[in-house]
Amino acid sequence: MKQRIARLQDVLRRQELEAVLITTPANLRYLSGFDGTNGALLVDPERSYLLTDFRYLKQAEQQAPHCLIRRWVNDLPGSLAPVITEAGLKRLGFEKKQVTFDLYQKLAAGLEAEMIPVEGLVENLRAVKDEGEIEVLRRGAACLDLAFSHILGFIKPGLTEEEISLELEIFLRRMGAQSASFRFIVASGERGAMPHAVASKKRLAQGELVTMDFGALFQSYATDMTRTVCLGKPEQKQKHVFAVVREALERAAAALKPGMTGKEADAVARGIIVEAGFGEYFGHGLGHGLGLEAHEWPVLSPRAEMFLEAGMTLTVEPGIYISGWGGVRLEDMMLITATGAEAMTFSSHELTII
Repeated sequence: MKQRIARLQDVLRRQELEAVLITTPANLRYLSGFDGTNGALLVDPERSYLLTDFRYLKQAEQQAPHCLIRRWVNDLPGSLAPVITEAGLKRLGFEKKQVTFDLYQKLAAGLEAEMIPVEGLVENLRAVKDEGEIEVLRRGAACLDLAFSHILGFIKPGLTEEEISLELEIFLRRMGAQSASFRFIVASGERGAMPHAVASKKRLAQGELVTMDFGALFQSYATDMTRTVCLGKPEQKQKHVFAVVREALERAAAALKPGMTGKEADAVARGIIVEAGFGEYFGHGLGHGLGLEAHEWPVLSPRAEMFLEAGMTLTVEPGIYISGWGGVRLEDMMLITATGAEAMTFSSHELTII
Protein backbone atom coordinates (compact mmCIF):
# COMPACT_ATOMS: atom_id res chain seq x y z
CA MET A 1 0.00 0.00 0.00
CA LYS A 2 2.86 2.38 0.74
CA GLN A 3 4.09 1.94 -2.83
CA ARG A 4 0.65 2.80 -4.19
CA ILE A 5 0.47 5.97 -2.12
CA ALA A 6 4.01 6.84 -3.25
CA ARG A 7 2.90 6.55 -6.87
CA LEU A 8 -0.02 8.89 -6.19
CA GLN A 9 2.31 11.31 -4.42
CA ASP A 10 4.49 11.36 -7.54
CA VAL A 11 1.40 12.28 -9.56
CA LEU A 12 0.59 15.10 -7.12
CA ARG A 13 4.08 16.52 -7.49
CA ARG A 14 3.95 16.36 -11.29
CA GLN A 15 0.56 18.05 -11.37
CA GLU A 16 1.59 20.57 -8.69
CA LEU A 17 -1.28 19.57 -6.41
CA GLU A 18 -0.79 20.15 -2.68
CA ALA A 19 -3.08 17.28 -1.70
CA VAL A 20 -6.07 15.22 -2.76
CA LEU A 21 -9.07 13.98 -0.79
CA ILE A 22 -10.03 10.39 -1.67
CA THR A 23 -13.65 9.39 -0.92
CA THR A 24 -14.37 6.77 -3.63
CA PRO A 25 -14.55 3.47 -1.68
CA ALA A 26 -12.53 1.44 -4.21
CA ASN A 27 -9.83 4.11 -4.43
CA LEU A 28 -9.70 4.37 -0.65
CA ARG A 29 -9.25 0.61 -0.31
CA TYR A 30 -6.65 0.48 -3.10
CA LEU A 31 -4.45 3.10 -1.47
CA SER A 32 -4.92 2.32 2.21
CA GLY A 33 -6.16 -1.27 2.51
CA PHE A 34 -9.03 0.00 4.69
CA ASP A 35 -12.43 -1.45 3.79
CA GLY A 36 -14.70 0.03 6.45
CA THR A 37 -17.94 1.65 5.30
CA ASN A 38 -17.05 5.16 6.49
CA GLY A 39 -13.73 6.72 5.65
CA ALA A 40 -11.78 9.33 3.73
CA LEU A 41 -8.12 9.56 2.81
CA LEU A 42 -6.13 12.77 2.54
CA VAL A 43 -2.86 12.40 0.64
CA ASP A 44 -0.25 15.13 0.29
CA PRO A 45 3.22 14.72 -1.24
CA GLU A 46 4.69 13.59 2.09
CA ARG A 47 1.94 11.99 4.22
CA SER A 48 -1.41 10.27 4.15
CA TYR A 49 -4.21 10.71 6.68
CA LEU A 50 -7.03 8.19 7.07
CA LEU A 51 -10.18 9.55 8.69
CA THR A 52 -12.82 7.22 10.08
CA ASP A 53 -15.26 7.10 12.96
CA PHE A 54 -15.06 5.39 16.35
CA ARG A 55 -16.42 2.07 15.01
CA TYR A 56 -13.47 1.54 12.68
CA LEU A 57 -10.50 3.10 14.47
CA LYS A 58 -8.97 -0.23 15.48
CA GLN A 59 -9.66 -1.70 12.04
CA ALA A 60 -8.00 1.32 10.40
CA GLU A 61 -4.90 0.90 12.58
CA GLN A 62 -4.66 -2.77 11.56
CA GLN A 63 -5.39 -2.37 7.84
CA ALA A 64 -3.59 0.93 7.21
CA PRO A 65 -0.52 1.09 9.48
CA HIS A 66 1.23 3.32 6.92
CA CYS A 67 -1.41 6.05 7.33
CA LEU A 68 -1.87 8.61 10.09
CA ILE A 69 -5.25 7.76 11.63
CA ARG A 70 -7.57 10.61 12.56
CA ARG A 71 -11.00 10.28 14.15
CA TRP A 72 -14.05 11.32 12.11
CA VAL A 73 -16.48 13.15 14.43
CA ASN A 74 -19.91 14.40 13.31
CA ASP A 75 -19.12 15.37 9.71
CA LEU A 76 -16.26 15.23 7.22
CA PRO A 77 -15.57 19.00 6.90
CA GLY A 78 -15.33 19.42 10.67
CA SER A 79 -13.10 16.36 11.03
CA LEU A 80 -10.92 17.35 8.09
CA ALA A 81 -10.35 20.98 9.15
CA PRO A 82 -7.70 20.29 11.84
CA VAL A 83 -5.88 17.93 9.45
CA ILE A 84 -5.80 20.65 6.79
CA THR A 85 -4.38 23.05 9.36
CA GLU A 86 -1.84 20.48 10.60
CA ALA A 87 -0.64 19.82 7.05
CA GLY A 88 -0.61 23.52 6.17
CA LEU A 89 -2.65 23.00 3.00
CA LYS A 90 -4.12 25.86 0.97
CA ARG A 91 -5.38 23.98 -2.11
CA LEU A 92 -7.16 20.61 -1.91
CA GLY A 93 -8.08 18.33 -4.81
CA PHE A 94 -11.29 16.33 -4.56
CA GLU A 95 -12.79 13.55 -6.69
CA LYS A 96 -15.40 15.41 -8.68
CA LYS A 97 -17.32 12.28 -9.72
CA GLN A 98 -17.66 11.13 -6.09
CA VAL A 99 -18.24 14.32 -4.13
CA THR A 100 -21.85 15.51 -4.27
CA PHE A 101 -22.63 19.20 -4.74
CA ASP A 102 -23.97 19.29 -1.18
CA LEU A 103 -20.73 17.88 0.23
CA TYR A 104 -18.68 20.20 -1.96
CA GLN A 105 -20.53 23.21 -0.54
CA LYS A 106 -19.92 22.01 3.01
CA LEU A 107 -16.23 21.36 2.33
CA ALA A 108 -15.76 24.73 0.66
CA ALA A 109 -17.46 26.52 3.56
CA GLY A 110 -15.82 24.49 6.33
CA LEU A 111 -12.22 24.36 5.13
CA GLU A 112 -9.71 27.16 4.75
CA ALA A 113 -8.48 25.69 1.48
CA GLU A 114 -9.34 26.16 -2.18
CA MET A 115 -11.23 23.13 -3.54
CA ILE A 116 -9.87 21.81 -6.87
CA PRO A 117 -11.87 19.17 -8.83
CA VAL A 118 -9.76 16.27 -10.13
CA GLU A 119 -10.57 13.14 -12.09
CA GLY A 120 -8.90 9.79 -12.69
CA LEU A 121 -5.82 10.24 -10.50
CA VAL A 122 -6.24 6.91 -8.72
CA GLU A 123 -8.23 5.15 -11.45
CA ASN A 124 -5.26 5.51 -13.79
CA LEU A 125 -3.02 3.85 -11.21
CA ARG A 126 -5.54 1.07 -10.56
CA ALA A 127 -5.81 0.24 -14.27
CA VAL A 128 -2.37 -1.41 -14.28
CA LYS A 129 -2.33 -4.33 -11.85
CA ASP A 130 0.64 -5.52 -9.84
CA GLU A 131 1.65 -9.19 -9.61
CA GLY A 132 -0.37 -9.77 -6.45
CA GLU A 133 -3.54 -8.39 -7.99
CA ILE A 134 -3.05 -10.43 -11.15
CA GLU A 135 -2.63 -13.63 -9.14
CA VAL A 136 -5.86 -12.97 -7.22
CA LEU A 137 -7.70 -12.37 -10.50
CA ARG A 138 -6.23 -15.54 -12.02
CA ARG A 139 -7.50 -17.62 -9.10
CA GLY A 140 -10.91 -15.99 -9.32
CA ALA A 141 -11.10 -16.54 -13.07
CA ALA A 142 -10.30 -20.23 -12.58
CA CYS A 143 -13.30 -20.48 -10.26
CA LEU A 144 -15.52 -19.07 -13.01
CA ASP A 145 -14.42 -21.85 -15.34
CA LEU A 146 -15.23 -24.40 -12.66
CA ALA A 147 -18.62 -22.78 -12.08
CA PHE A 148 -19.45 -22.99 -15.78
CA SER A 149 -18.51 -26.67 -15.88
CA HIS A 150 -20.71 -27.23 -12.84
CA ILE A 151 -23.72 -25.43 -14.28
CA LEU A 152 -23.57 -27.51 -17.48
CA GLY A 153 -24.48 -30.53 -15.37
CA PHE A 154 -27.29 -28.64 -13.64
CA ILE A 155 -29.06 -26.65 -16.35
CA LYS A 156 -32.09 -28.19 -18.08
CA PRO A 157 -35.46 -27.17 -19.51
CA GLY A 158 -38.04 -26.38 -16.85
CA LEU A 159 -35.68 -24.65 -14.42
CA THR A 160 -36.12 -20.93 -13.92
CA GLU A 161 -33.44 -18.41 -14.76
CA GLU A 162 -33.34 -17.50 -11.06
CA GLU A 163 -32.57 -21.11 -10.15
CA ILE A 164 -29.62 -21.11 -12.55
CA SER A 165 -28.36 -17.83 -11.09
CA LEU A 166 -28.68 -19.09 -7.52
CA GLU A 167 -26.85 -22.33 -8.31
CA LEU A 168 -23.97 -20.39 -9.87
CA GLU A 169 -23.70 -18.07 -6.89
CA ILE A 170 -23.83 -20.90 -4.34
CA PHE A 171 -21.09 -22.77 -6.20
CA LEU A 172 -18.87 -19.68 -6.35
CA ARG A 173 -19.40 -18.98 -2.66
CA ARG A 174 -18.34 -22.53 -1.89
CA MET A 175 -15.22 -21.88 -3.94
CA GLY A 176 -14.33 -19.00 -1.64
CA ALA A 177 -16.05 -16.02 -3.23
CA GLN A 178 -17.08 -13.21 -0.89
CA SER A 179 -20.15 -12.39 -2.95
CA ALA A 180 -21.38 -11.96 -6.50
CA SER A 181 -19.63 -9.04 -8.20
CA PHE A 182 -22.86 -7.97 -9.91
CA ARG A 183 -26.42 -9.25 -10.42
CA PHE A 184 -26.05 -12.33 -12.58
CA ILE A 185 -27.55 -12.28 -16.07
CA VAL A 186 -29.39 -15.42 -17.12
CA ALA A 187 -31.32 -14.68 -20.31
CA SER A 188 -33.13 -17.45 -22.16
CA GLY A 189 -35.02 -17.42 -25.45
CA GLU A 190 -36.27 -13.99 -26.50
CA ARG A 191 -34.96 -12.47 -23.26
CA GLY A 192 -31.47 -13.01 -24.68
CA ALA A 193 -32.08 -9.88 -26.76
CA MET A 194 -31.66 -7.83 -23.55
CA PRO A 195 -27.94 -7.43 -22.80
CA HIS A 196 -28.58 -6.85 -19.07
CA ALA A 197 -31.51 -9.21 -18.51
CA VAL A 198 -30.97 -10.21 -14.88
CA ALA A 199 -32.30 -13.64 -13.98
CA SER A 200 -36.09 -13.84 -13.85
CA LYS A 201 -38.75 -16.42 -13.01
CA LYS A 202 -39.01 -17.41 -16.68
CA ARG A 203 -38.57 -21.14 -17.19
CA LEU A 204 -36.05 -22.44 -19.69
CA ALA A 205 -37.53 -24.21 -22.72
CA GLN A 206 -36.19 -26.78 -25.16
CA GLY A 207 -34.57 -25.23 -28.23
CA GLU A 208 -33.66 -21.95 -26.54
CA LEU A 209 -30.31 -20.22 -26.30
CA VAL A 210 -29.36 -19.33 -22.74
CA THR A 211 -26.83 -16.58 -21.98
CA MET A 212 -25.19 -16.64 -18.55
CA ASP A 213 -23.07 -13.68 -17.44
CA PHE A 214 -21.65 -14.15 -13.94
CA GLY A 215 -18.77 -13.16 -11.70
CA ALA A 216 -17.75 -12.97 -8.06
CA LEU A 217 -15.48 -11.12 -5.68
CA PHE A 218 -12.36 -12.96 -4.60
CA GLN A 219 -10.28 -11.08 -2.02
CA SER A 220 -12.27 -8.00 -3.08
CA TYR A 221 -11.34 -8.35 -6.79
CA ALA A 222 -14.13 -8.74 -9.34
CA THR A 223 -14.29 -11.46 -11.96
CA ASP A 224 -16.62 -11.70 -14.97
CA MET A 225 -17.37 -14.27 -17.68
CA THR A 226 -20.21 -15.00 -20.14
CA ARG A 227 -21.16 -18.10 -22.07
CA THR A 228 -24.21 -18.88 -24.23
CA VAL A 229 -25.46 -22.47 -24.52
CA CYS A 230 -28.29 -24.14 -26.41
CA LEU A 231 -30.95 -26.41 -24.90
CA GLY A 232 -31.19 -29.07 -27.57
CA LYS A 233 -30.15 -29.08 -31.21
CA PRO A 234 -29.58 -25.51 -32.44
CA GLU A 235 -31.28 -24.05 -35.49
CA GLN A 236 -29.20 -22.72 -38.35
CA LYS A 237 -29.67 -19.07 -37.36
CA GLN A 238 -28.63 -19.83 -33.80
CA LYS A 239 -25.46 -21.52 -35.04
CA HIS A 240 -24.73 -18.67 -37.45
CA VAL A 241 -25.14 -15.87 -34.91
CA PHE A 242 -23.07 -17.80 -32.38
CA ALA A 243 -20.29 -18.33 -34.93
CA VAL A 244 -20.15 -14.59 -35.70
CA VAL A 245 -19.90 -13.67 -32.01
CA ARG A 246 -17.26 -16.33 -31.44
CA GLU A 247 -15.14 -15.03 -34.29
CA ALA A 248 -15.48 -11.48 -32.98
CA LEU A 249 -14.33 -12.57 -29.53
CA GLU A 250 -11.38 -14.61 -30.72
CA ARG A 251 -10.16 -12.09 -33.29
CA ALA A 252 -10.39 -9.17 -30.85
CA ALA A 253 -8.69 -11.11 -28.05
CA ALA A 254 -5.86 -12.10 -30.39
CA ALA A 255 -5.39 -8.48 -31.49
CA LEU A 256 -5.02 -6.98 -28.00
CA LYS A 257 -1.60 -5.52 -27.25
CA PRO A 258 0.07 -2.63 -25.42
CA GLY A 259 -0.20 0.66 -27.29
CA MET A 260 -3.58 -0.20 -28.82
CA THR A 261 -6.45 2.10 -27.89
CA GLY A 262 -9.75 0.83 -26.55
CA LYS A 263 -11.33 2.23 -29.70
CA GLU A 264 -9.06 0.16 -31.94
CA ALA A 265 -9.76 -3.02 -29.97
CA ASP A 266 -13.50 -2.45 -30.21
CA ALA A 267 -13.23 -1.90 -33.97
CA VAL A 268 -11.76 -5.39 -34.50
CA ALA A 269 -14.81 -7.16 -33.08
CA ARG A 270 -17.31 -4.59 -34.35
CA GLY A 271 -16.00 -4.88 -37.89
CA ILE A 272 -16.64 -8.63 -37.94
CA ILE A 273 -20.17 -8.22 -36.62
CA VAL A 274 -20.92 -5.40 -39.06
CA GLU A 275 -19.55 -7.38 -42.00
CA ALA A 276 -21.85 -10.27 -41.07
CA GLY A 277 -24.84 -7.91 -41.24
CA PHE A 278 -25.51 -7.65 -37.49
CA GLY A 279 -23.94 -4.27 -36.74
CA GLU A 280 -27.16 -2.70 -35.51
CA TYR A 281 -27.55 -5.52 -32.98
CA PHE A 282 -24.27 -4.86 -31.16
CA GLY A 283 -25.07 -1.76 -29.15
CA HIS A 284 -22.56 -1.75 -26.31
CA GLY A 285 -18.80 -1.46 -25.99
CA LEU A 286 -16.52 -4.47 -26.40
CA GLY A 287 -15.28 -4.62 -22.83
CA HIS A 288 -14.20 -3.02 -19.58
CA GLY A 289 -11.50 -3.20 -16.96
CA LEU A 290 -11.71 -5.51 -13.95
CA GLY A 291 -10.26 -5.00 -10.50
CA LEU A 292 -11.65 -3.72 -7.24
CA GLU A 293 -14.74 -2.84 -9.28
CA ALA A 294 -16.52 -4.94 -11.89
CA HIS A 295 -16.38 -2.02 -14.32
CA GLU A 296 -13.29 0.17 -14.22
CA TRP A 297 -10.58 1.49 -16.55
CA PRO A 298 -9.68 0.71 -19.26
CA VAL A 299 -12.75 0.70 -21.51
CA LEU A 300 -13.05 -0.89 -24.94
CA SER A 301 -15.61 1.08 -26.92
CA PRO A 302 -15.96 3.18 -30.09
CA ARG A 303 -15.06 6.29 -28.04
CA ALA A 304 -12.25 4.92 -25.88
CA GLU A 305 -8.97 6.73 -26.57
CA MET A 306 -7.06 5.30 -23.58
CA PHE A 307 -4.00 3.23 -24.52
CA LEU A 308 -3.72 -0.34 -23.28
CA GLU A 309 -0.70 -1.15 -21.10
CA ALA A 310 0.90 -4.34 -19.87
CA GLY A 311 -0.69 -5.38 -16.60
CA MET A 312 -4.20 -4.24 -17.44
CA THR A 313 -6.97 -6.78 -16.86
CA LEU A 314 -10.16 -6.48 -18.84
CA THR A 315 -13.05 -8.26 -20.52
CA VAL A 316 -13.74 -8.90 -24.19
CA GLU A 317 -17.49 -9.46 -24.63
CA PRO A 318 -19.02 -9.03 -28.09
CA GLY A 319 -22.70 -9.80 -28.48
CA ILE A 320 -25.60 -9.82 -30.91
CA TYR A 321 -29.10 -9.05 -29.58
CA ILE A 322 -32.13 -9.37 -31.88
CA SER A 323 -35.49 -8.27 -30.52
CA GLY A 324 -38.14 -10.98 -30.77
CA TRP A 325 -35.53 -13.66 -31.40
CA GLY A 326 -32.86 -13.71 -28.70
CA GLY A 327 -29.17 -13.13 -28.40
CA VAL A 328 -25.64 -14.44 -27.98
CA ARG A 329 -22.78 -13.07 -25.91
CA LEU A 330 -19.39 -14.59 -25.14
CA GLU A 331 -16.96 -13.02 -22.68
CA ASP A 332 -13.47 -13.79 -21.47
CA MET A 333 -11.21 -12.13 -18.93
CA MET A 334 -7.91 -11.03 -20.51
CA LEU A 335 -4.53 -9.80 -19.28
CA ILE A 336 -2.49 -7.39 -21.38
CA THR A 337 1.11 -8.63 -21.50
CA ALA A 338 4.35 -7.03 -22.69
CA THR A 339 3.81 -8.36 -26.22
CA GLY A 340 0.08 -9.02 -26.56
CA ALA A 341 -2.58 -10.51 -24.32
CA GLU A 342 -3.46 -13.80 -22.69
CA ALA A 343 -6.75 -15.30 -21.57
CA MET A 344 -7.58 -15.65 -17.89
CA THR A 345 -10.73 -17.71 -18.48
CA PHE A 346 -10.53 -20.89 -20.53
CA SER A 347 -14.02 -22.37 -20.90
CA SER A 348 -14.69 -23.59 -24.43
CA HIS A 349 -15.87 -21.19 -27.11
CA GLU A 350 -17.78 -24.00 -28.82
CA LEU A 351 -21.58 -23.85 -28.79
CA THR A 352 -22.39 -26.20 -25.93
CA ILE A 353 -25.54 -28.24 -26.52
CA ILE A 354 -27.39 -29.36 -23.39
